[in-house]
Amino acid sequence: MQRFILTALAGLMTATAASAMEPQDLDINGDGFATIGEVRTIFPNFSSHDFRDVDLNKDRRLSSNELLSSETRATLGRYQNRMAIVHGLSDVDTDGDRFASRAELNAVYEGLLDSEWRDIDTNRDNRVSASELYAPLAQALVTRYEMGSRMLVTIMQVDTNDDFFVSFEELVQTYPGLSHSEFEMVDVNGDNRIASTEYYAPEAQAIFNVN
Repeated sequence: MQRFILTALAGLMTATAASAMEPQDLDINGDGFATIGEVRTIFPNFSSHDFRDVDLNKDRRLSSNELLSSETRATLGRYQNRMAIVHGLSDVDTDGDRFASRAELNAVYEGLLDSEWRDIDTNRDNRVSASELYAPLAQALVTRYEMGSRMLVTIMQVDTNDDFFVSFEELVQTYPGLSHSEFEMVDVNGDNRIASTEYYAPEAQAIFNVN
């Protein structure tokens, strides 16, 4: 089971790698540079050491040239592969305004539900920014379309005691085939409970999808 899940996930990542996010998508505010804060909006665990390595002129921001360098692409690729981002903003944003409209998202994810759009558009401005698109919940929703399964069970539906975490006992009520070893795979930090970032991670959703 575990081998099947990881193989399926690897296949998904390989199939969609060509349409993944572009480095310039890290320039969240569109000023032509990406600060470490902007990078961490999308990749929360991006290290200061890696940022210094790709900030060639040491001005604490990444210019367009630095973002598009081969070294930056390779560094970002390591983080991107961990997140298994399916479609990048550049791939969805056809009019080049640095946001994805409902129509643009629907063109890629045909049949996107109103409730899913609201979950992705967290600030309710009727457009989706890079940080909104790459958020764990948004990626879990759109990955479902890539995997051929639209409906996503949210963590709120599983969290029956409303403590903002889900236990193994709560999970098996929704996913009766889930084994304890699979639960431990989802519980990345080993605290015996699943936070929303763990729940919506692509690896976790791949496990739930077969249970």
